[in-house]
Amino acid sequence: MKKGILLYFVAIIVIALAPFLGRSGFIDFDKQGLYILENLRFPRVYLAFIVGGLLSMIGNTTQVIFRNPLATPYTLGFSSVAALGLAIAELGFESYSLGAYIALSSTFLFILLFLYLNKFSSQKVLLFGVCLSIFSSSAIVFVQSLLGNESIARLIRWMMGSLSIVGFESFTYTLPLYLIGLVFFIANRRNLAMISIGEDFAKTRGVKTRQVNATLILISNLLVAIIVWQCGPIGFVGLIIPHITRRLISANYQKNLFPTFIFGGAFLVLCDLLSRVILENSIIPIGAITACVGAPVLVLQLFKKPSA
Repeated sequence: MKKGILLYFVAIIVIALAPFLGRSGFIDFDKQGLYILENLRFPRVYLAFIVGGLLSMIGNTTQVIFRNPLATPYTLGFSSVAALGLAIAELGFESYSLGAYIALSSTFLFILLFLYLNKFSSQKVLLFGVCLSIFSSSAIVFVQSLLGNESIARLIRWMMGSLSIVGFESFTYTLPLYLIGLVFFIANRRNLAMISIGEDFAKTRGVKTRQVNATLILISNLLVAIIVWQCGPIGFVGLIIPHITRRLISANYQKNLFPTFIFGGAFLVLCDLLSRVILENSIIPIGAITACVGAPVLVLQLFKKPSA
C-alpha cells in the first residue's frame, strides 16, 4: 500500500512538472516561453496523459477478457492494419488514407466481433488477431518495396509513435471520443471485475459475459483505432502498467481501474519528457522510449515474488 501511495505521488509530480521541463531545465516564462507552453508543451503533455491512461486501461481489459497476461491493446492486429492502410496511401492515394484506414479497421473489427459472438473461443479470436497482425506486417514489407525512401522514412517514423501536436484543435475531435470510451470502462468495471474471477462465477451473478466482452472489445478497438490514427502505435504502455498496478495496488479490476489510468498516463508523460531531453537537436520517437523503459520494468516485475 505504501508503494502505491508513493507511486501516486511520483505520478502527480511527473505530470505537474513535465510541461515546464526541457533540455536546458525549466522553461523561461517570457513571451516565447509562454507561447511554447500554451501551444506545444501543454497539448503534448495532456495528449500523452490521456493516451497513456487509455492504452493502460485497454491493455488491462484485454488481458482480463482473453485471460492472457501478455495481451496488449494491439494484440488483435489493429495497429498493423492501420499501418497497412497508411502504407497503401503512400503509393499515391494520400487523399484516401483516412477512408482506407476506416474501411480496413472496421472490416476486421466486425469480423472479430462476428467470430466472438458466434461462440468462437476467446483464444481463437486472439489467434485470429495475431494472424491478422502477421499478415498486415508482411503486406507492409511488400508495399515498402514499392515506395520511395521519403515515404518509407515517413511510414517508419509514424510506426514508432509520435505525440507531436500544435495547439488544442485536434482535441476538439478526439477528446469527446476518448471520454466516451472512458465512461464505458467505468460503467462496466463491476461486470469485468466478476469476469476476471471467472466467467461461470460472473454468470451466476447475472452478468451476460459474452455481450459484455463483445462490447468492451468493440469499444477498446475503436479507441485503439483513434489513438493509432492520432499518435501511431505506441507500444509497451498497455502491457506493463496493468502488471505494475495489479502488483502494487490490487488484483481486483474494479479497484485498479483508476490507478491504471493515472499510472499509464504518467508513464507516457515521463517517456515523452525523456524523448524531448535526451538528444540535443532531435526528438526520439516515443515508441523507442517506451520500449527501452518498459522492457526492463516488465522483466523486473516478472522476476519479483508476488507480495503476500
